Amino acid sequence: MDEMKKLKGIPVSPGFVIGKALVIRSEDSFYIPLHKVPQTALSQEIARFEDAITRTRAEILSIRKKLTAQMGREHSDIFNAHLLILEDRTMIEDVIAQIKQENASADSAFSIVIQRYFQAFSQMDDEYLRERVSDIKDVGRRLIQNLSGQENRRLDKLDEDVILIAHDLSPSDTATMDKERVLAFVTEIGGPTSHTAILGRSLEIPAVVGLEHVTTEIKNGDAVAVDGTHGVVIVHPDESVIQEYLQQERRFTELISELDKLKTLPAETLDGRRIS
Repeated sequence: MDEMKKLKGIPVSPGFVIGKALVIRSEDSFYIPLHKVPQTALSQEIARFEDAITRTRAEILSIRKKLTAQMGREHSDIFNAHLLILEDRTMIEDVIAQIKQENASADSAFSIVIQRYFQAFSQMDDEYLRERVSDIKDVGRRLIQNLSGQENRRLDKLDEDVILIAHDLSPSDTATMDKERVLAFVTEIGGPTSHTAILGRSLEIPAVVGLEHVTTEIKNGDAVAVDGTHGVVIVHPDESVIQEYLQQERRFTELISELDKLKTLPAETLDGRRIS
């Protein structure tokens, strides 16, 4: 029998759940070796880059529209930051300059420029700005996939209930994943102000982030208990832990049900004073 392990991360979305792990390996490899193209092909590479921007923008607008319908405008506005990155003239002109000056393919030129952005944001003192690296990576991954013709990672159609275990989940991964099948998610990086954490809370599924090396600690199919309230993840829980978590899950569901009854009541004190 596998040994039970207790791991501690950052709680970002409350709740208790037990399920089977689905480990998502990182696909965020943005390094593309410099590939030079003939002088006569430069205009074609620029056109290919601009076409990839157009297609990536259409994908993000589609995700934003879907999220607006499901959860409201305040949550879908997260993707406005993605659109701003795509419309950043400095970034676009830097990529075109790389293509022209280095005779670089569109893929290579974009890889060079986007890694500069990662480095700049990762070194910022402000935690909120550091968290924006995940937004830049989300846009970068989509754009590179559109340049290379790769299929985007699909989490919207899953065959069974799972707990997602990943190095990171991009905001678009979180927004488009199968809400009926994903019971919870756990990531190696991220913090309470990341867009992924915000979407996790909005989806009302337990989530723990900042749990280093979790993708090597947990394997596909492992039984996992997630406590999104306290940031605890238990791998191979024994029967006593399973029963405890099932009880916690029932209590949490009952609490949410009771709170749901209050949300349509007028905002007033016990003595009848209305609060604006």
